[in-house]
Amino acid sequence: MARRRAFVFQFEDCTFDWLFWPQARQPFDSRTLDSIKSLDAERDLSLLKFYGWEPSPECSRTLSISTMLLKKGAERGLTPRDIGGILCRQTVRKESRMEEMIREAKDAVLPGTSETVFMETISGIMDLHLDCLSKQ
Repeated sequence: MARRRAFVFQFEDCTFDWLFWPQARQPFDSRTLDSIKSLDAERDLSLLKFYGWEPSPECSRTLSISTMLLKKGAERGLTPRDIGGILCRQTVRKESRMEEMIREAKDAVLPGTSETVFMETISGIMDLHLDCLSKQ
C-alpha cells in the first residue's frame, strides 16, 4: 500500500532574484493594487480543473496561501520585497516567516481538520504576523 507524503511547506531553496532589484522596495501602484485585489485562488483552481488539470492538494494549498499573503501584504502597504522576504529563508536552518505561520496553523488545528478550517486558521495567524510587521 502506497503512503502519501504529508504536506510540507518549506522554502529552504526559495529565492527570488528580484528581491534585490531597487523596484522591489517600491510600494505597489494603484493599478497593481487593483489587480492584486482581484486575485481569487479558488477561481483560478476551478479554471485549471475546468481545463483538465487537477493540481495536487499541496499545489492548491501553496497557491491559496501565496495568494492570501500577496493580497494581505499589499493591503497593508508592504512592498514586493517585504512580501518575498516572508516566503524566503534568511538562512538554511531558520524557517521562513511563512513556514512559521503554517507551523502555527498546523499546531492550532486538530488532525483531520478540513482545508477550509485550516485556511481560516492560517488567515488569522497571517493577519497577526502581518500586523506586527507593518507596524515596524
